[in-house]
Amino acid sequence: MESRSAGLVMAAGGIAVANDALFAPLAGGQPPWKSLNWRLVPATALLALALAGLEKLTPTFAVGLAGLTVAAVLIVPYGNAKPPLDNVLTVLGYR
Repeated sequence: MESRSAGLVMAAGGIAVANDALFAPLAGGQPPWKSLNWRLVPATALLALALAGLEKLTPTFAVGLAGLTVAAVLIVPYGNAKPPLDNVLTVLGYR
């Protein structure tokens, strides 16, 4: 059996790591991978496991919560970096 919520959380974690490792440094003129916060990896794995377990009890709620996690990762600034959408626009030259 597959877990839809875990897939969404893994996507959110991938976006957060890509933002922290690539987009934020490139938007700020720094070399990539220099300021990667490695705590994002275990935090993503733990959240995916937790929501996969919750999905067995309440599937709709767990998938909705995972979807909100993806939306939050895209638009809310976490840590010292700007949100991924801002950084991608800067790297692509639209800002």
